Amino acid sequence: MTINKNLIPDQDWDFKVLKRQILKDKGFDCNQYRDNYVKRRLAIRLRANNVDSYKDYAILLKRDPTEYDELIEALTISVSEFFRDASVFEYFRKTVIPVLIQDKRRKNQKIIRIWSAGCASGEETYSIAILMRDFLGANLGNFLIFVHGTDIDDESMEKAKRGEYTFEELKNVGKGFLSRYFIFDSGKYRVSDKIKGIVKFEKHDLVSGKPLAHFDVIFCRNVSIYFSRDMHKKLYMEFYNALNNDGFFVMGKTEMLCGSARKLFIPVNAREGIYQKKVAKEDTGHPIPTHIHPR
Repeated sequence: MTINKNLIPDQDWDFKVLKRQILKDKGFDCNQYRDNYVKRRLAIRLRANNVDSYKDYAILLKRDPTEYDELIEALTISVSEFFRDASVFEYFRKTVIPVLIQDKRRKNQKIIRIWSAGCASGEETYSIAILMRDFLGANLGNFLIFVHGTDIDDESMEKAKRGEYTFEELKNVGKGFLSRYFIFDSGKYRVSDKIKGIVKFEKHDLVSGKPLAHFDVIFCRNVSIYFSRDMHKKLYMEFYNALNNDGFFVMGKTEMLCGSARKLFIPVNAREGIYQKKVAKEDTGHPIPTHIHPR
């Protein structure tokens, strides 16, 4: 079946009705995403079900509620891989982690909390945990490391918790990391317990979920590109509030801060999408480390 490309964009009213139905039936607010993105994802499900209109698809959802599972998966699908955008992780390893550890030692604090938001099937979360553990080495016992991965998709969360990946999925993982932090078993590589021990996965909706807090670093990369501008502003302010003083925010390299967030985050390396929470010196007594130079 070929869908009339001129048909879907003209169904504005039926599109709005369908979004309201999805919100009522599943509590999933499509308005958090850009309309063009929602329409592209809906088109996939319309083609899969040989349906020509939003109105007919709404009827299908009423008749077959199991289709909602496929729809939500289509709307929330995300691409993830280990050490995606290698230069970002390299800068994080060489510059951000040393500053973070130095700051914790200066403050005589042992707890380090990192949030990987929109983590999909866990690759980013495990990548962060590997770098933290590898950097600390014998000093790991001097700190309590928590890497918190969240996503809205149940299936992705289950895969993340299993921590099992194919060789192809580990293509960006160096041989050293592969041998130290993965165990080959039954044709797949399983994340070792020494990495799983510092990682926790939890289902969480960035839009309507409970506010999270007290993080030293937040990664949210290539997630907000699907959201509306208003949602961008809301998310960035929530991330700002969720960060500890002098905490770091890592966003997608093609994403841009907007609204009040532009004045509340200091670029550490804008090219790599790395920023730091701006806190007045008189409020904390700890200004931004002078040896991190914005780029």
